[in-house]
Parts: sequence; structure tokens; C-alpha cells
Amino acid sequence: MAGAAMLLLVACRAPEGKTASDAPPATLRIGIGLGRVLSPQGGMTALAQLLTVESLARIADDGRPQPWLARDWQVSEDRRSLTVNLPAQAKFHDGTPLTSAIVAAALQSTLPSFMGAAFQDVESVTAPTAQQVIIRLRRASPFLLDTLETSISKPGSPLVGTGPFVVTDAKSPGALHANPVYVAGKPGIDRIAVETFPSVRAAWAELLRGRLDMLWEVGPEALDSLHASSNIAIFTYTRRYQYMVLLNTGTDVFKSRAIRQALNMAVDRDGVVRDALGGHGIASSGPVWPRTYGFRGDGGTPRFDIAAASQRLSQPAAGKPAKLRFTCLVRRDSVHERIALVLKRQLAAVGVEMMIEEVSFEASAEAMQNRHFEALLTEMISGPAFMRLYRIWHSGGVAGASSASIDAALDGVRYAASDEAYLTGMTAFQQSVVDDPPAIFLAWMERARAVSKRFVVPAAEPGRDVLSTLRLWKPSGLAQQSRN
Repeated sequence: MAGAAMLLLVACRAPEGKTASDAPPATLRIGIGLGRVLSPQGGMTALAQLLTVESLARIADDGRPQPWLARDWQVSEDRRSLTVNLPAQAKFHDGTPLTSAIVAAALQSTLPSFMGAAFQDVESVTAPTAQQVIIRLRRASPFLLDTLETSISKPGSPLVGTGPFVVTDAKSPGALHANPVYVAGKPGIDRIAVETFPSVRAAWAELLRGRLDMLWEVGPEALDSLHASSNIAIFTYTRRYQYMVLLNTGTDVFKSRAIRQALNMAVDRDGVVRDALGGHGIASSGPVWPRTYGFRGDGGTPRFDIAAASQRLSQPAAGKPAKLRFTCLVRRDSVHERIALVLKRQLAAVGVEMMIEEVSFEASAEAMQNRHFEALLTEMISGPAFMRLYRIWHSGGVAGASSASIDAALDGVRYAASDEAYLTGMTAFQQSVVDDPPAIFLAWMERARAVSKRFVVPAAEPGRDVLSTLRLWKPSGLAQQSRN
């Protein structure tokens, strides 16, 4: 028995002359189920950008910016100027020093699309010193700080950033390695290898067989089944995206505010979370992220009231059909299909017929861009930075909405001269969305990452995705034992 134990110790001990640094490189094998992404290349590119490119700041769960790539910043007394200080030692993956001139050029290139119509307020982006960038607006706006969320990559090279991992080959974004000169220290994982699968279920099977170490994103349709394995850790988080039904106010069926208000009253959002999402989500009260500072949960929220909805829908009006019917475009996805069926049943209770037309992801995106729909079930980011809401819901924005009252409320936030005015504008926006609803806001998404216990995964900050700690992940004792 003693001899056997000695043999085991010898087998597990590093060979003579070897050190811990000679251990095989730690590789994290990630699987992506294509049911959650548009295409294999698109999914890998999005993942790679998340791990390689950083923003000057990241927006906390309460909507306030926290330093990330930037060392710190100062806002001028007139709230028109933002001075961003950069770390002196940061470098891009190709060894190019992070200078203010490069950051200013990156901002000048990306801010127009990032800010949308609000970019008209930007007067200049300058680099007065090697490590300092100044963004100046034509007039005071709280959106000044929201510009810090802009991703900074080397101009002309969207996957060359300053992040903890480096894309090994630009033509194959699914292969990455640790950034040895990352400003916060080299990551504990040496390599990342990404593989795509036809479905989340197929990727999950490979994770159970030990051929993968992580399932990239798990939706509510698969979440419950993942908890059965004792070798897999599940990390859930609430995304800043929500499911919603966009209502095209340019069509005859949704021109009336009263009709859109009635539909919002007819929907039981808690029921949607329970019956369509299996409890994995948070019922929505509107477009504003509920954890944003200044959010008022008691004001400007649609109420669930079947009786009131039925009464409004039954009132006669010129050109109004006896029974309200409309077609809702729904992506061919199990989650979207379940949500659509629950909505169809709920609306039928107030005499509304919602006809479901299934479409591909591409067709859904095209219909939204061209406004070729009556109603469209989709998912969309909703903060926490308020400038995102401005880009989406102001007339001419991403959602294609057009409402004078919503525009006025959003402009009140955009040009708020004080914190009090900002909060007043936010409350006005919540109320204007109830009074003139551009959509039926349903539920905030719950997602999960599934990770093999062969890795030690530090906890993330409350409300944040565990990927935020990826730099600190490392192989566990279990992983080491499996190699010996």
C-alpha cells in the first residue's frame, strides 16, 4: 500500500528539472450554440471584441461610469468639457503605446454612430498632451459622461485593443491568447479556443463530456437542465436587454394611442416571465433599466388591467374595426415563439387577435430597419446609460419611433443642466412612454454562463456578468489532477 502511494506521488510530481512554469498552458475551450447568434463568424467576432477591446469606462449597474481603460477624468464646471487621463503604461496588442492622439482619432471615428443624433453636440475631441484627451460639447449635457462607454480599438483594426486577451489570427477570431503586457497583469488563462455548435443543446453535451470548459451563453430554455451536473458551475445574470413588441405607429392599426395603451394594459408581464421564460427574467415596467439611479418604480409604469383594456378596446371610433387584428413578426427561436404564444393568449382574453408570422433573424432585422411590420417581437438593449435610450427612442432613432412627447422628455434629459433636471427628465420620459407607448415592454433577460469546475472562477460584482472576472480565472486543482 505504501509502495503504491509512493508511485502515485512520483507520477503526479513534475519531472526532475521542471518547474511550475513548465506546466502545460491553461486553455479555456468555449462553445457557442448558434441558436443564440446570427452566424458562426458573427458570434466569434462579438466574443473576441468583448475580450480584446476595452472602453474608457464601463457603466455600473446604477448607470454611473467607472474607470476602465481611462485612469480617471474630470468634468468642467460648465459641464461642457470632459478631460480624460490615460494610463502611461497601456499598449495595444501590437505593441503600439496607447496615446491620446490615437484615442482621440478612435473617438472621432466611433462617436458619430455611438451617440446618434446627440453627436451634434460634440464641438471637438482633442489631445493636448500625450496622455490626455478632452471632449468638449457645444452646450452642457449629462451625455458627456456617457461618451466614456465608447470602445477604443486601434484605428483600422477593430480587434486590436488593449484588453486581457489577443486574437491570434485576425482571420480566425475564435483563437485567442493571453496579453502578456496587460496593464492589470497577465491573465491566469493562457489560451482561449472558441467552437460553434448548431444548438446550445449540442454544445452542452460536449461540456458534459469534458470536451468544452464553458458554454458561452445559456438562455431560459436550457437553464434549468444545466443545474443537474455537479461538475458544472452556473453563473446567472440579468442582461441590460429586454424583450419587447415594437408597435409601428405608422400603420392604421396602431395610429391610435388608446389602442396602444389598451394593449399595454392587457399584458400580464409577470405571466410572461412565468409562462414563457420559466421564471428566468424580470417583468419590465418600461424602457428604463430599473437599477439606474433615479429610476422611479412608482411612476410612469403601465398597469395590468384587463377590465380597463377591454373597455378601451370596445369604444367605437371612426375607421376602427369591430375586432382588432394585427400581425406580429416573430423570430424562429424557441424563446421568442413561447413569448409570442403567451402574448397571443393574453390578448385574446380582451378580444384582440394577434397573428404570428415566423421570420429569420435577418428578415426580422430588415423589417425593423425598413419599418415593414405592424408589430415585431424583438430584444433590444435598454441602458443603463441614458444616451442609449435617446438613440433608440428619439424620432429618427433605432426603434423608428415618432412621438413629440417622448422627444420632449428625452431632450429634457439630454440638456439637463443639473442632477435634479436630469431626474425630472427621466421621470417625464417614463410617463411619456406610458401615455404614448411605442412598444409593449415585456421582460428583462436572464442569461447564464456554464463553466466547468476545472476552473476557479472569482465572483463578479453584484449584477455583473461573470465574464468581467475572466482575467482572474485559473485552472483548479481538479484541472491539474486531470493532467497528471
